[in-house]
Amino acid sequence: MIQQHSVFVDADEHIIAQAEFDAHIEALSSDIAPEIEIDSLEDCDFGILYRVWHTSKLIGTFYRRVIDGKWVAMPLDSDNRPRCHTAAEAQLLIVAMAGLLVADMADEEFDIEELLSKPFDELTVTEWEYLKQHAQTEEFLAA
Repeated sequence: MIQQHSVFVDADEHIIAQAEFDAHIEALSSDIAPEIEIDSLEDCDFGILYRVWHTSKLIGTFYRRVIDGKWVAMPLDSDNRPRCHTAAEAQLLIVAMAGLLVADMADEEFDIEELLSKPFDELTVTEWEYLKQHAQTEEFLAA
């Protein structure tokens, strides 16, 4: 029984350590996150049309389809009109397609397979952030 208890304690400690690490990474990334603003306007074709801005430049729009409730992302300078399950996914997809999720890592090359095989506590902040952004971008592009 004592050994089982220590396994649960170790698992709990691992979960707490992972949560603290994730919070630390999130705090670091908020310092370098691009300025994104969202506003909305009434549109006769789309209903409420949400606009996504990076500083003062429009990078895309999105709206919710009445027919199926899906969110349609319309990144500027792209013919792609991906459907998303949530407004947050549409926003993130527009930001990703504008190249703003990995803009601070543009000069670095990473091997995804190599990073995925590394223990998480050996990843640098940049590698960890790259993996998170890569996973989010892949997930949204697949949707």
